[in-house]
Amino acid sequence: MLLIARAQCLTTRGIMVRRGKVEGASISSSCGQGLHVVTPEGRTALASRDDFRPDEALLLLERVIEAAGQGAGLRITTGKIPSLRPLQGRELAADSEAFSKIRLDEIGRRLVELEAEILSRVPGARLRVNYRAEIEAWRIFRSDGTDVLFSVPRCTLGAHATSSGDGARHGVSTSLFHTRPDLLSVDSSVETFMRKAESAARLALDLPDAPNHPAGSYPLVIDYALAKGLAHEAFGHAAEADGYRSSVLARDGRFRRGEEVGAGHVSIIDEPVPGDHAWQPFSANGLPRERVVLVDHGRLSEGLSDPWSAGPGGVRLTGAARAQSFSRAPQPRMTNIRIEVDRPLAAPGAFEDYGPAEVRQLLLESGVLDRHPRVVFLSGYSGGQVNPTTGDFVFNCKAIYALGRDGIEFYKPAIFSGSMFGALDSVREAFGPLKLDAIGHCGKWGQQVPSSGGSHYFLVIDPHPDVRLGGS
Repeated sequence: MLLIARAQCLTTRGIMVRRGKVEGASISSSCGQGLHVVTPEGRTALASRDDFRPDEALLLLERVIEAAGQGAGLRITTGKIPSLRPLQGRELAADSEAFSKIRLDEIGRRLVELEAEILSRVPGARLRVNYRAEIEAWRIFRSDGTDVLFSVPRCTLGAHATSSGDGARHGVSTSLFHTRPDLLSVDSSVETFMRKAESAARLALDLPDAPNHPAGSYPLVIDYALAKGLAHEAFGHAAEADGYRSSVLARDGRFRRGEEVGAGHVSIIDEPVPGDHAWQPFSANGLPRERVVLVDHGRLSEGLSDPWSAGPGGVRLTGAARAQSFSRAPQPRMTNIRIEVDRPLAAPGAFEDYGPAEVRQLLLESGVLDRHPRVVFLSGYSGGQVNPTTGDFVFNCKAIYALGRDGIEFYKPAIFSGSMFGALDSVREAFGPLKLDAIGHCGKWGQQVPSSGGSHYFLVIDPHPDVRLGGS
């Protein structure tokens, strides 16, 4: 019989400021253990407790073994016990003790100062500023001797600006991630956050007066945040091996390895990145989390798998299992996913240096505006979804700019939708280095886990009949 035991502790501190006052502050902590057993016949059962008391843990083990043994009467599907290599590993945050020294009262006062400074730069904006810090620790061991321990620090500064007009309410969010809980004392981080928050506030004020862009297929420019959304939602979820029975990237439950799905100079890669919002060095089953090339120069290459989905899905085992908590069943999930393009063109400086005028200048200097006299720039990412059975996606951006030789036109955001194959096949140019800090949370089967990723600063997508802007 195989036993996988998972212990988790998570501590979170957060505070939110609006109109010069602290509107909410919270401290929460949770911990516990989950036991996962697989019988010699290949039947599985899981159970959990939110404590670490030894006697109760042994009783829990007895009960979960008994439950797994009764699987035949419940007609639970069997599967072979996977052959796994024992592993010992430790990956601990260097400054984890700093999380216990966070003073929310001091942070609240600093957030009030930042809010006032942003509003002095952008009069008339309505703003909410927040800080969140959490440290999550996992220990996973198996009955074959595997024992891994890792901790993940996550800290974010966020701002949400709103405005009202044209009979609607407009909101624009932005955030900055760091591993240090004292990020408010890191001058470079605060400076970057202020630039992003000021830009969000100005955009929120401008949106009510902007017209709607006509629906249709256009040459597009998307930034790295929207590119991350495309990679994550359109390709990442479809590449998770536990969904191959219905995924558009599989046939008869097997991954369609080697088939062409995009342009030959475009690849999609998922891997854990140290210091990242979604970093995970080991899987929830105690395996090394590996780099996975989902699309290798336009062709399907690898899938995201765990010990139970790799064999049936026809892909190698990549240690991709994640779980929201010790009480949940692990599933193949992404960490940091990105789109890479061969031979990207230069975009000097920081991403925050580029507004629509600077993006237009890149298109002029590279000759893109010779090929397409008018290019539609979709700025930012504000959510979306995909149907992994068909490969159809629907995304939302934060703003639209039409860039042409004669100037720039500003529009309200609109739906960016279509076929993931059409979008990936139409990527032509990329500008700038990789930027992989587009953060969020990914939902799957009721579980939320941190996600991140990106691409080059900007991607150019040629017109395609299966990729549209606007419409319903």
